[in-house]
Amino acid sequence: MHRPLLRGAQPAQHLLAHAPRGAARRLSATASAAPARIVLCGAGWWSQGWHLPHLERNPNSQLAAIVDPAKHMHSTLNPEIQQVVELGERYGVPTFDSIDELLASNVQADGVVVCSTHATHFDIGMKALGAGMHVLMEKPMTTDPAESAELAAAAAASDRFFGVNNTANWRKNAVKAAEIVAAGDIGEIEHVNAYMGSPLLWLFDDPANEGWVKPTGNMAGNGFGWGQLSHTLAWVFQVTNLLPKKVFAFMHYSEKTGADLYDSATILCENGATISVQGVAALPGKNPVASKQIDNKVFGSEGFIMYSGDDQDTESGALLLRRHDGREEEHAGFEFENYEQDGLGPESLRNFVDACRGAPSYNGCDAAVGHCVVSVIDAMYRSAKEHKAIDIEL
Repeated sequence: MHRPLLRGAQPAQHLLAHAPRGAARRLSATASAAPARIVLCGAGWWSQGWHLPHLERNPNSQLAAIVDPAKHMHSTLNPEIQQVVELGERYGVPTFDSIDELLASNVQADGVVVCSTHATHFDIGMKALGAGMHVLMEKPMTTDPAESAELAAAAAASDRFFGVNNTANWRKNAVKAAEIVAAGDIGEIEHVNAYMGSPLLWLFDDPANEGWVKPTGNMAGNGFGWGQLSHTLAWVFQVTNLLPKKVFAFMHYSEKTGADLYDSATILCENGATISVQGVAALPGKNPVASKQIDNKVFGSEGFIMYSGDDQDTESGALLLRRHDGREEEHAGFEFENYEQDGLGPESLRNFVDACRGAPSYNGCDAAVGHCVVSVIDAMYRSAKEHKAIDIEL
């Protein structure tokens, strides 16, 4: 039997009521005719290359403000990065140093896209929800399980959209995979095998990329786990609805940065199912963004689903369903993460804009899934350092 998703939170008396997967979520009866007013918190290289132009092109969105405390913006990933003042002038919006300054101003906003540093996610997310705004937060939701639990509880208590921008979860075959599992087509889930290989040695093996390789705050480690496996784990928990209970992990680290380059973990879930996760940062490849290998298999008592391929190569794979009774289905095309810089942005951002307008929207990675991912990755880092299994309390 497929378990309903119910996740514990901090304080302990709170529980996260989780909405069913696979269905559009209507936040109000009628969409507003006016564009959604969106605030961008965090104006770094990804925001400048993706979020800002996506929001500017979307006729249903209107950039309301930019929030970033940086007095001098710099990035090893984008040498031509613009300063915050220049961005305000370019997009014709006010700029602020903090979420507090924004909330104290007269700027009217419907939602906030949070793509600031990991350590700031909790504060911005809580204050945005408290102000009645919808939230789309870059992954990982936080790097602290206690913070992610509190965020998840606040999101569950709110009628606002709260999504974590794991773009793979909004792809059509990810949605279809979740529907297949929820329908019971593979029976009770017994095992998951999830592998991600990325050509990102240039990123995790370079000490200059501090945000990707250096732990901050309460982080037990930093590297491929937070930077990449967060995508795969979000897909697994969205599709399967499994609840992680215990983790044992091994990691191999960069001699230059200390970041984890190779990850291997076994996760025990509450229903007795196991998840085997493997991550590789040193995959050879010419394209450092769009040539990742994905191999996800979900085994159940009645059959299994497989979703494997080279990321962004739609001809490389498909979603397959095979059952012990001989029934098979194939849903063509392979698309995992969405890195497209053109157009209106990934499905996640477009659904977020719809939610801000009160239009029907699908949430492919809500705060409950985000909390699961944070809890597992944190436990993986601690397990690898302490050489023992780590219990997870959701």
